[in-house]
Amino acid sequence: MPFMSAPQLSVRLPLHLNQQLNKYIKCTGISKTDVVTNALAHYLECVEDTSLTQRVAHLEAKIASIEALIKIK
Repeated sequence: MPFMSAPQLSVRLPLHLNQQLNKYIKCTGISKTDVVTNALAHYLECVEDTSLTQRVAHLEAKIASIEALIKIK
């Protein structure tokens, strides 16, 4: 399914969770959509339903987070 035709979901996040999300996307460069989609797929145990591109982006985000943590120390 093309991404632009995917259903849209709006949610309200607690302030601290939104701050963590913004910090994460700033650090990794991954979009909020990709972060939330991958997190939801992992939570629902249906990672195989996400596109390969999204899974690779998620792995790249994890690597970037680890690299950022290493640079801080």
